[in-house]
Amino acid sequence: MLLITCPVTRTDELVADRRIRSIANHPTHLALRVDCPACGGVHVYRTGRRWEAARTRTAARAAAQASADAAAARAARVAVPA
Repeated sequence: MLLITCPVTRTDELVADRRIRSIANHPTHLALRVDCPACGGVHVYRTGRRWEAARTRTAARAAAQASADAAAARAARVAVPA
């Protein structure tokens, strides 16, 4: 049994093992294609330490870029050189 969150309905669903359609082994993560009992669709769930570490790095990089962009926009509105 797996506990998944349906991205369509945003509900937690308990899914039987027979609902797993395929498993793909990648260098950084495992990808599971699962039939969702809530919406009837097929969703891909990824798991793994290296996958989570890569997602964390990407999110941190995006947050830093957004912060820099916001600072540049504020400076442009106030007409202060950045």
